[in-house]
Amino acid sequence: MEIGVSIYPHFITKDKSLASILADVKIKDYDFVSLFPHALGLIKNGSVVEKNLKSIETTLKGVGIDYTVRMPISVNLRDNIYYSRHFRVAKAVADVAIKLGAKIIIMQSGRTGRLDLEIEAIQQLADMVAPFGIKIALENTFSVKDTLYVVDSVNRENVGFALDVAHAFLSAQGNEDKLLEDVKLGTDKTVILMIHDNFGKLFPQVEPEDALAYGVGDLHLLPGEGSIPFGKVLRLFGDVPLLLKVKDPDKFARIPSKHGLIELLTSL
Repeated sequence: MEIGVSIYPHFITKDKSLASILADVKIKDYDFVSLFPHALGLIKNGSVVEKNLKSIETTLKGVGIDYTVRMPISVNLRDNIYYSRHFRVAKAVADVAIKLGAKIIIMQSGRTGRLDLEIEAIQQLADMVAPFGIKIALENTFSVKDTLYVVDSVNRENVGFALDVAHAFLSAQGNEDKLLEDVKLGTDKTVILMIHDNFGKLFPQVEPEDALAYGVGDLHLLPGEGSIPFGKVLRLFGDVPLLLKVKDPDKFARIPSKHGLIELLTSL
């Protein structure tokens, strides 16, 4: 089982370099990381910063770990007003993936705007990266069914589903049976399975600093700290890569080894 971890932009500080973080991940025996190219100084004003590519490539090869790339959360290819700006950034990320040799690009589907624009844009991006053996994995912001509709409408062999289990749990409002029903819808199309924990509650809406006290929202907790039955979810899949998404730097520093995480997930 391949398992990776997401390296969020705020993890990299003056005291903690990318190389240091990658080395820590490698020591814990993880297989890959998910990187945000724009946070590594590789994209500026919708264009690739070519001069910065070499140092990132050298760092990645020096540690010897595989990697996927992640589109900025702000990318919304349904935005008909600022579509060209969104598409330029998305295209730049695809270009970085090609140049760095990444094999998966993860992106979220837009929430509002023109769906036809998004479908056409993803088709263009998919055709651009297909000759390089790169897949685009579309993540469910919440609804599994809505995201799968986009994947089906794009209709490209190298476009699949990035199933975020925690988002699906929120969409199911904490109902375990509904979660498993939704997950089954996307099993065959899942390119990567993303894991973090929460309590399946969206309401009441509270201030960010109060969210954990209320157990509300997309908390990005370590598996086992919330209510998601990961063991039951994993039994629905064969050999699919997993991506751990923990946003708190302190929690990230304490993530178990790959073997420890597998034991934890299968016990839940």
